[in-house]
Amino acid sequence: MIEAIADTMDLYGATHSSGQLYGIMFFENRPMTLDEMKTHMNMSKSNMSYAVRSLVESRMVNKLDEKQDRKELYAAETDFFRAFQHFFSHKLQREIDVMTDAVDQAFPELTDLILEEHITDEERKLALQDLHKLRHAKKYYEWLQQFVDALRQGEFFKDDPA
Repeated sequence: MIEAIADTMDLYGATHSSGQLYGIMFFENRPMTLDEMKTHMNMSKSNMSYAVRSLVESRMVNKLDEKQDRKELYAAETDFFRAFQHFFSHKLQREIDVMTDAVDQAFPELTDLILEEHITDEERKLALQDLHKLRHAKKYYEWLQQFVDALRQGEFFKDDPA
């Protein structure tokens, strides 16, 4: 089961070792310290730190307020619906931010190019085609933002009335 979780997370852009760590923590049924995780995973401290940090960022793992022998404690999110919600909203938001910034930067440059006096008709035609593609991309990322907002609000996890 741990390998299946790791393989699945790997499909969606998490490292295989992060997926293994999440799987181990999921079935451990208790908070773990970095040292305990390191022992289970047989990983270097730097790789372990990276894996834990990425899992905490995507909220698949939570850093707890309490400590054990002055060591930080971490616990896996065991609700698969919440894990899905956190993991995918984090990944998709990153895509939205990167692509929206790129589209927003390219728009004025393309517009200026299209309005340029000393441009050939072929270059203007290609720039207009690219501008059309960017408008379509902009609509897609606006839609995707609405999807992520709904995902974060739990819209897709409402109880089935049946």
